[in-house]
Amino acid sequence: MVGFEGSSTEPADLAQLNKAFEKKYPNVKLDYKYVSNTEYDQYNNTRLASGTAADVLMTNPTRVQQWVKQGYLEDLSSQPWVGNLLPNVAPFGQVNGKTYAFTQQNIPIGMYANLDILKKAGIDQVPQTWPEFVDSLKKLKGAGQPGLLLANQGGWTSEQLSMTLAASLVDNSWGSKYDKGDSTWNPAFGPVFDRMRTLLTDGSVNGKLMNGIEPFNVGNGQFIDGKWAYTIMGAWELSTIQKQAKFDFSLNPVPGGDAGTKPKSFTFVGSGWGVNAASQNKKAAEEYVAFMTEPANDGAYLAAENSFSTLSNVPSPTMPKATAFVEAFNDNRTTPSPIEFIQFPNSEAKFWDVGTSLFNDPSQSNSSLLSKLDQTIPKTH
Repeated sequence: MVGFEGSSTEPADLAQLNKAFEKKYPNVKLDYKYVSNTEYDQYNNTRLASGTAADVLMTNPTRVQQWVKQGYLEDLSSQPWVGNLLPNVAPFGQVNGKTYAFTQQNIPIGMYANLDILKKAGIDQVPQTWPEFVDSLKKLKGAGQPGLLLANQGGWTSEQLSMTLAASLVDNSWGSKYDKGDSTWNPAFGPVFDRMRTLLTDGSVNGKLMNGIEPFNVGNGQFIDGKWAYTIMGAWELSTIQKQAKFDFSLNPVPGGDAGTKPKSFTFVGSGWGVNAASQNKKAAEEYVAFMTEPANDGAYLAAENSFSTLSNVPSPTMPKATAFVEAFNDNRTTPSPIEFIQFPNSEAKFWDVGTSLFNDPSQSNSSLLSKLDQTIPKTH
């Protein structure tokens, strides 16, 4: 087995789950290899091409598409758990209607708020709308308190902010229509870029400074140290922040909507499990994937990752520090990230380039930036 989770920094409860699997199937010995996400493709692609890859592969939607086209993943459509996949996430493990992976992770990405800093600025609750959010940043600045961290080295954070604003400003069907040519970046994402540009030009966010801050270690560390009122990050950091932060905080949908609306946000459809089509141990590999779909095991993984369930027979975990996000999810005010629907494998990286460019020079027009995305992220159907 190989995966990009299960390290000391993101254990995902995999060590305990793997022990439980071996207890249930004493005739099977698991050999789990952790490989960092940045090295994961190189590690696996070399072994898949040579026929020496692991029996069970941790997947994500992009890798499912790539590996199925290369013939590397087993068709799992006949597995009994397939019928329990929720309709809005099932497509992320499918190619041409066939299921090749159990998509296990549907994780919130939103706005963390340092509630202690907000109180110092006289802000009693996390903003619910865009006008309230902009006003809160002004109040924070006026009170001499830190504001919004958008640690954007590499461009990842600009994408996350854009996608979560799109939940309020762009039609939810935009992503599913893109490959068919029925939607485009320009002008659909114009309102999204307008709001980002507001932050970059009204004194709230120094884009050039943010482009120099690495998000996952440096940025998270700064937020945990209490240096910012807000930051954009995924729920996988909930447990770490709760253990290390010395202030009260919450994870919320980004308040991107107009006055009088409720905040919407998006979820990131992440890791899952597939079976190597060339595996010599397909029965055991399929048993492992099925084991991870069992309610007790899936529930343990979801709780460790602070992720919403992808199965109709498994409830999502309670997340006390993310109550507002859970309420939005239960109220159908979340949607999978629009960019994840796009089949082009490098679509996210193409956006990172444009997001970084906007942060460097917010005077650029929406048309020039968004038309570049339409040119560099081709339609695949």
